Amino acid sequence: MGLVPWVSSLPCGALGSPGGLEQLAEREAGCLEAGDAFRDWLVGVLADRLPAMDGEVRVYRLEPASHVVCRYEFAGTAISVVGKFFGAPTGAKTRYNADAAMENEFRRLRRVSGWIRVPHALAANSRFHSVLVTEYVPGPTIRELLAAGAPLYEPLTGVAHLLRRLHDGTRTSCDRERDFAYFHAVLDQNGLPAPQRERFNRLLGAWWHSPRIGPDVGCMVHGDATPGNYLFDGSTCAIDFEGARDHAHPVRDPGILAAEIKASGGSSARAEDCIGHLLWHYSRSEEEFRRHTAVLPFFMALGYLRIARLPWRAAERDWLLSEAEACLAAIHR
Repeated sequence: MGLVPWVSSLPCGALGSPGGLEQLAEREAGCLEAGDAFRDWLVGVLADRLPAMDGEVRVYRLEPASHVVCRYEFAGTAISVVGKFFGAPTGAKTRYNADAAMENEFRRLRRVSGWIRVPHALAANSRFHSVLVTEYVPGPTIRELLAAGAPLYEPLTGVAHLLRRLHDGTRTSCDRERDFAYFHAVLDQNGLPAPQRERFNRLLGAWWHSPRIGPDVGCMVHGDATPGNYLFDGSTCAIDFEGARDHAHPVRDPGILAAEIKASGGSSARAEDCIGHLLWHYSRSEEEFRRHTAVLPFFMALGYLRIARLPWRAAERDWLLSEAEACLAAIHR
């Protein structure tokens, strides 16, 4: 059974993308037997760990994801890997260079592995729907822990420290223009009525002229800091670096994650405690915590707007837009 049958039959837009509440699920999708070109290439990638491997490879589909993502389990072993197929998008974004996206995430995973825990990038191949193959990291996501009401002290401490190591290790200048341009692009995707958009434009103008977001310190940000992209199995692992960006403001990641936590549908008091805990452990001092707290509303607003544009969050759209506007209005306080 080849790869193509369960790639080509997927309906466009059927699965999720950044910001959804869906829980990651795994379903069996078939198996690959000796002689299958993709299976044999995978075995070759892992030749040093799979001597004389001639058994089948079981395939499990991971959903939701913005591309086809599968876990491959090698029969008779404890080895699994994950394949992310950039040439098989499942979300709204379908017009992009799949090979460039594949190579970009491969390079970024290799680069950041010196600072933080990420799945080891094993191989990439444009022949098979521009696939990136990484090690499989088991464990619940922060999103799953949130939904289960599990204690979050250690997981969020781990995320805070991971983000700080990533940002400190990739320190650069901050491109304010690009941060604000991205904010306006997300607003465009929300298709707001003219009066509401004008209110957002005025608030963004106030932030632009404020000294809170300076051009002095930037870094590589994860770019998609949603609870589903951090695993916790006693230590924290970040996944999905497709949206990573250089020269971004470091509070962008904590801000987007804070908005996701607040919009998770749980207790507001619990969400506030989680956000404060995250930012405190991200900061190196009380003075830095105060500076980060002053900037956080800008990026929380961005996080709310990212969620509001998603069709499956339509029932919450008015609340999300209201929260985003309220966050931006903090510039006047």
